[in-house]
Amino acid sequence: MGLFTKKLEIPSADSALPGRTDELPVPEQHFVNGSPMKGPFPETMQTAMFGLGCFWGAERCFWEQQGVYVTAAGYSG
Repeated sequence: MGLFTKKLEIPSADSALPGRTDELPVPEQHFVNGSPMKGPFPETMQTAMFGLGCFWGAERCFWEQQGVYVTAAGYSG
């Protein structure tokens, strides 16, 4: 059987790891641009989420863009 021939199966709820009950600590301000890391954000802002490879390398591409208020790298959901 080849590496890519076996169909992947999503774990059942019984076999999956339990989720967290507490939030992870988040700094008050973004290290690079000083914007607050948690809302409420300005009403003119919108949220966008992207699934990318290297978290922090990809995040840097966004924090350097004009109009980006704050960025965060990590898992979502």
